[in-house]
Amino acid sequence: EHPYRVLLLDEFEKSDLALRDLFLQILDEGFFSDARGERVNARHLIIIATSNAGAPLIWDMVKAGRRLFEEERTIIDAIIKQGIFKPELINRFDAVILFNPLGAGELRSVAKLMLEALAIRLKAKGIIMTITYPLLDRLVAKGTDQQFGARPLRRLIESSVEQPIADKMISGELKNGQTIEPV
Repeated sequence: EHPYRVLLLDEFEKSDLALRDLFLQILDEGFFSDARGERVNARHLIIIATSNAGAPLIWDMVKAGRRLFEEERTIIDAIIKQGIFKPELINRFDAVILFNPLGAGELRSVAKLMLEALAIRLKAKGIIMTITYPLLDRLVAKGTDQQFGARPLRRLIESSVEQPIADKMISGELKNGQTIEPV
């Protein structure tokens, strides 16, 4: 009914093989049949698939100082050899874009954004939170995981910053109008 759409397939490598085979048909023919047997037009559908396939190899290459854009074919060949994706599926996508792992600078920016969001929520409750460089450095140092990117950082902020602040609010130690500087 609304042919111009974007479909994001996050962590596509984790999908069932039958689903990946369905996308072979969709990407090749532009059509598929739904559960009622009706033909669905997907010709004007932009499909973006993210994947962590090849992540260990990418990490090794980055550590060795190799440039990912020069190693694209090697990475794709390894993914095919490991049986993660069939070559015909990869070839149906217009492009494969490789992303470098997040570095300390990017993780610091992510941590700052997460803390700024918390500061906005606290400000709505009348509490001012100060974000310091030592706090950002500590969070990045403790919340970095090459395999999981920024997700452990989110959990660390929840457990080491948000929860202690919430506990102080509940106990009455932190009140409206006060300023807090997490450490």
